[in-house]
Amino acid sequence: MKKPAVLSFGEVLWDLFPDSRVIGGAPFNFAAHLSKLGAEVAFVSAVGQDDLGDAAAEEIRAMGMTDAYTARLGDYVTGFCKVTLENGTPSYDLKRDVAYDHIPVPAELPKSVDALYCGTLASRMEDSFATLKTLLAEVEAKEVFFDVNIRGNDWSAELLRTVLPYTTVLKFSREESAVLAEALGITGEDLCVAMCRALAAEYPKLKQILVTLDKDGSFVYITGEGRILYSPKPGSRAVSTVGAGDSFSACYVYNLLTGADTETCLARATALSDYVVTQLGAVPEYPAELLSRIK
Repeated sequence: MKKPAVLSFGEVLWDLFPDSRVIGGAPFNFAAHLSKLGAEVAFVSAVGQDDLGDAAAEEIRAMGMTDAYTARLGDYVTGFCKVTLENGTPSYDLKRDVAYDHIPVPAELPKSVDALYCGTLASRMEDSFATLKTLLAEVEAKEVFFDVNIRGNDWSAELLRTVLPYTTVLKFSREESAVLAEALGITGEDLCVAMCRALAAEYPKLKQILVTLDKDGSFVYITGEGRILYSPKPGSRAVSTVGAGDSFSACYVYNLLTGADTETCLARATALSDYVVTQLGAVPEYPAELLSRIK
C-alpha cells in the first residue's frame, strides 16, 4: 500500500524548564505521530540558526520526517516557551516573533498531497499566515485537516474564516467551543452540536468535524448525513495529557487516508490517545500490540 503523503504546517518549539528542555508544538507532535504510523511527512516550519534550531532539525529527522521544507533563519531564534514552577504550579512565557512566526514559502512545493495539516498558533503573525494562504491555494490536498488550538490571544477570527473554506476535516475541543462560537457568531443550547451544524451549513467542503470531550472521549459530526458518532470512552488513568490530542488527530488522519470507515478511524484514534496519556512525553514509543490495533 502506498504511504500517505502529508504536509504538516506550523510551529516547532522547545519548552524550557529550569533543568531540561522538551520539544513540542502541535504540528510537530502531529507530524511525528503520523510518521510513526507510516505516513511520508514533510514538515513546513522554520527554526533559527542556533543550538535549539540544530536540535529541532535533528529531532525532525529522527522522527522520520523530511526537513526539506523547514527553513533555517538567521534573523530569528528558534521558538521556545519558558516554563517556571511556583509551589508546583507551572506558568508559561511563550516567546513571540520567533522563527516559526516567519515561515517562508518553500522554494519547491509539491503539486499535490494526500493531506495538509495546519493549526492556529503559527499563523499569529503575517509572514507565516501568508505562507499558509499560499499552501492552501497552491497545493492540491485531498484532505485539509484544521486543528484549532486556542493559545491565549495567538489566533484570530480572520484566520478561522481564511482556513475554513478549504477545510475538509475540522477538530476543536469542548473547552474551545465557547470561544470559537463567540468569534464566529454561533449560538445554541448544545454549543458543540450547534457549532457543527452551523459550520457544516456555511462551509461546503467540510466532510467531518471532530470534537474532543476530554475524559468523555470525542465525537465526529458527519456533515453529509447530519449524524453524530461517539467514540468509545477512554479507560486509562492519565499521567500526562501532553500530545494526546495530537496523537488522536494523527491516528484519525492516517486511518482516513488509508481507507478506514469513520467508526474505525474514531476507535483507533481513541485507542492511541488513550495510550499516550499513560506516558510521559508527547510522542512515546508504541508497543507492537498497540500498533496492530491502530492501523
